Amino acid sequence: MQNIFVSKVYFVISQPFSEMIDKICNTTEKMFMRYGIKSITMDDVARELSMSKKTLYQYVTDKDDLVKKTILLHLESMDFVCLKVFKSEDNAIKQILKIAEMMINLHKEINPGLLFDLKKFHPQSFQIFTQHRENQMEKQIIDNLNLGIEQKLYRKDMNIQLTAGFYIASIENCLSNELPILNEFSFIEKYAYMVNYHLLAICTPEGLEYIKKNKTLDFKPNI
Repeated sequence: MQNIFVSKVYFVISQPFSEMIDKICNTTEKMFMRYGIKSITMDDVARELSMSKKTLYQYVTDKDDLVKKTILLHLESMDFVCLKVFKSEDNAIKQILKIAEMMINLHKEINPGLLFDLKKFHPQSFQIFTQHRENQMEKQIIDNLNLGIEQKLYRKDMNIQLTAGFYIASIENCLSNELPILNEFSFIEKYAYMVNYHLLAICTPEGLEYIKKNKTLDFKPNI
């Protein structure tokens, strides 16, 4: 179980999750994705798992603890999948498209109020989420931008820090419902458009040509 950075210190999970905690967190994650966090009670989780609430409390102390464990498992799973993509794909554009495909498959059904619930009702878990974003996600995006420039697929005149920041902010806007102008669109519509927007902004003519010739993934950029 790898460490999760929190600010300048490590948030360390000292014991590996048991199989039961994995099961609890995976079930809870699906419920949060569909219904949001606020509306889900510990009774709901216990009922979905076909266990008593007393048994559930043997593994988590309260709902806040359940949210935190679920967020940590979610972030670790995302890190594992992203790392696998970055290691297996040596083309910068294909890395972005593979991640996009993964994100769309994982978030086909997501409640737009999930991040709002996390921020308002579980601030410590939201802090874990945001600090993971600032450390892990930012590094991955910057590495991808540098790789794309090196491969002459991305424009070398871009501001890498700004581009990475805009990309991260755009992902969060796809996940949230805090911008009313976007609320009529699904996550898939927003995310697919955002990736198109990102690639159109940073790709060289060679990069755009590569995309046109390699529309072989489930996620197909509209370029």
